[in-house]
Amino acid sequence: MTTRRRRGDKVYEYLSLVESVRDGAKVGHRTLLRLGEVTVLRESGQLERIVAALEVHLRCERVEVGAVAAVATVWGRLGLDGWFAQLGARRGSEALEHAVFAMVANRLVAPCSKRRLIEWAREDVVMSEGWSVPPLGRYWWTLDEVAVAKDETEAHLYERLCDLSNLDLKLVCYDLTSTYFEGSPRPSGRFGSRALGYARDHRSDRPRIVIGLS
Repeated sequence: MTTRRRRGDKVYEYLSLVESVRDGAKVGHRTLLRLGEVTVLRESGQLERIVAALEVHLRCERVEVGAVAAVATVWGRLGLDGWFAQLGARRGSEALEHAVFAMVANRLVAPCSKRRLIEWAREDVVMSEGWSVPPLGRYWWTLDEVAVAKDETEAHLYERLCDLSNLDLKLVCYDLTSTYFEGSPRPSGRFGSRALGYARDHRSDRPRIVIGLS
C-alpha cells in the first residue's frame, strides 16, 4: 500500500508492504517492509522490478472466472487433458481431447444435444486457451472411443484423486436416473420413495422413484 507524507509544501508518496491484522472488532494494517518513496523507486527502475516480481506470484494464483474455466481447472488438476490427449494420439484422433472436454463442460454447465454443442462451445461460452472446435462427426464417435478405454480412464482418475486428496475411495462412479409409475398419481403411503418430483422424462404428473447406479 502507499502512504502520503507532507514535507513543507511537497507531498511524498511511500510504498510499503503490509498485512491486515484484527484487534477485536477492529481491522488494521501492520507494516512488514518499507520499500521507499515512489518517485525515487520509479526513477531508479526498482519500482518496475518490484511489480514484475509480484506479478510472477500473481500469475501462479490467478484463476479465470466462469463456469467453463472452473471445469477446465478441475480437468487439468485431474490430469484429464493429458490423459485424453494421449488416448487420442493412440487412436489417431487429435480432436478427441477437445471433444471430450466440450462434452463434459457442456453436461456440467448447460446440457444440450451434440448437434447444438458445436454452437454452444463456439458462441455461448469462452473455452480454454488452445481449445479447437471439433467437427460434428467427431462428437458422434467420441463416446465409443472413450468407452473402449473406460477401465484405463477409471484407473487414472482413481490414482489421481487419491494423489490429490489422499482419499480412500470406495465408490468410483455414480449416476442417477428415474422412472415413473402409471396408475394413481397420488403418493404411496406404503412406498415413501414413490412420490411426485422432478422428471427428467417430462412426466411430472406421475409418481416416480429415483434410482442410483454405481
